[in-house]
Amino acid sequence: MEFKHVFTPGAIGQLTLKNRFVLAPMGSGMADNEMITDEFIRYHVARAKGGVGMNTIEYTAVHSTTRNPSIPSLYEDRFIPGMRRLTDAVHAAGGKISTQLWHAGRQTSSQITGQPIIAPSPIPNVAYREMPVEMDQAMIDEIVEAFGAAALRAKQAGFDMVELHGASGYLLNQFMSPYSNKREDEYGGDLVKRTRFCTEVIKSIKRQVGEDFPVSYRLTIEEFVPGGLVPGDIMEIAPILEAAGADVIHVTSGLFETVHRTIAPLEVAPGFNAGYTAQLKKLLHIPVMVVGRINDPAVAEKIIAEGQADFIALGRTLIADPEFCIKAEQGRVDEIIKCIGCNQACVGGQRPDRELAGHNGPVCLRNPVTGREDRFGDKPAEKPKKVLVAGGGAAGMTAAIHLQNRGHQVVLCESSGALGGQLFLAGQSPSKGEMAESALQMGRTVVRKGVDVRLNTPVTAEVIETIRPDEIIIATGSVPFVPNIPGVEGKHVVTAHAVLRKEATAGCRAAIIGGGLVGIEVAELLVSQGKEVVIVEMQDEVAKELVHTRKIFAVDFIARHEIPVYVNTRCVSIGEGAITLEKEGAEFKLEHIDTVVLATGSKSLNQLTEAVKDSGIPYHVIGDALKPRKALEAIYEGAEVAQLI
Repeated sequence: MEFKHVFTPGAIGQLTLKNRFVLAPMGSGMADNEMITDEFIRYHVARAKGGVGMNTIEYTAVHSTTRNPSIPSLYEDRFIPGMRRLTDAVHAAGGKISTQLWHAGRQTSSQITGQPIIAPSPIPNVAYREMPVEMDQAMIDEIVEAFGAAALRAKQAGFDMVELHGASGYLLNQFMSPYSNKREDEYGGDLVKRTRFCTEVIKSIKRQVGEDFPVSYRLTIEEFVPGGLVPGDIMEIAPILEAAGADVIHVTSGLFETVHRTIAPLEVAPGFNAGYTAQLKKLLHIPVMVVGRINDPAVAEKIIAEGQADFIALGRTLIADPEFCIKAEQGRVDEIIKCIGCNQACVGGQRPDRELAGHNGPVCLRNPVTGREDRFGDKPAEKPKKVLVAGGGAAGMTAAIHLQNRGHQVVLCESSGALGGQLFLAGQSPSKGEMAESALQMGRTVVRKGVDVRLNTPVTAEVIETIRPDEIIIATGSVPFVPNIPGVEGKHVVTAHAVLRKEATAGCRAAIIGGGLVGIEVAELLVSQGKEVVIVEMQDEVAKELVHTRKIFAVDFIARHEIPVYVNTRCVSIGEGAITLEKEGAEFKLEHIDTVVLATGSKSLNQLTEAVKDSGIPYHVIGDALKPRKALEAIYEGAEVAQLI
């Protein structure tokens, strides 16, 4: 597919970008005591070299009342030199760069800032639960001036544009929204008055930096809270911001409380905000930028070609692959490491390695190199070896790719007839097709890299003897764990994996034993087939291991389909047409059960270790073969072991 619209130049005021892609601002935690670090610079340079039209660095504090040690600041001149190092490096890499000016308002803590927190009204944020000080006129004037002064420092530091963070429940958004602004003076009440603080900030910036220096305004199109902003409000507000001097409107959605609408997971369709921006474009004379799970260049091209937006902001997409833009422009679309919206590491903070356990920086399930560029750089091997990889799941494929990148000769043996493993299996439920596609894409990458792939080839002592590898990686994965429940051997009892693989079918009414991630996936599949399901879970809630932004959708799915859920409940026995459950010491039966689906976890499949030990060949065990966990750990360990050989 030719992407002739997204790779045309675009103008924001007097600034021209080489294409329509902008790196969206995302908190990285890479600042050190509010200062720009070498790590911070390397991260942005990589995305500039990857072809994005402009980088926008994360929210930058404009006043000491919103300072945070892990977030960059511009409220004093001492921050300018570090920012200048950053902008010089990005410009040298061929990019443009903007910074997002920000004040948290009530959406922070005095324990972080070291000062009382401030807000338009004395209403605590639901997350921080700290009562803010209501801003008086003197404080309003001080903060308005601080935004302008920070913009001037940004200009002096070499930035090409500034963006105002008027979204996601931060201070500008707090003034604009009736959800957080209960004032009765000239800064509260009707829509125009609630927008006054925001327009004063824009005018302060233009007064201090000049009319020709572009200003972006990021706003929340809908807050998804009772009494909050709705799209109709924004259709009135956006022209007011344009009149005040905004040069581009950047549209997002959701608040801190509804972050699953801001950093939407794979359960939400890509480009979900584009319908809103299409409406705004009819009202404005300035360009409009859209963000929101745009992980495919074809989706971006459609948005621009159809006039739904003028610019595309990419967030997690450029965490997953900093070269997304250049690969798309060169027609190497299948080489793109696509974000799948799992939100495990980048949002949920899950880390597969101890080294990054307390690291807030960008980390990605799909791309283990992100955040570990210095360690996982695939440096050429000092002594190329022949390496046998046993297993073609996520761990084995990742290891094979990185080993091949380093110059090793790799033979990958997979016992089944296809690559993909459990990552592909997870994508069999209706809303998770992107997971299946990511597994298939990894398989295509393995082949494209030149790995010697041998399907339907279980690794045995004879295979090892034939291949004669220098080292072996055991990535044979796991198999379903079948609990010792009376009646579990019945013909109507199947595993969730068998259902997802379509090796087994379920009757009209199925009982799913296990309400974890796999249990929810198989429930979704069965419901899509018109089956009636019930879920039995021993823990106190279902989907317990899912990150918050995805758990919300799992709970909503259960509620929408009125699926009976039994938590803190154990399956005692399985009979013909019924199961016996036990909760709080009392037993009861569920009747009219046609099929029992076991989603009770996995156990490692590792029968190779003894044979490999006998061979005397150095070996490594990774992924589920070591211990059943998630794709996050499997992919990380595949990349890690490839650096050790």
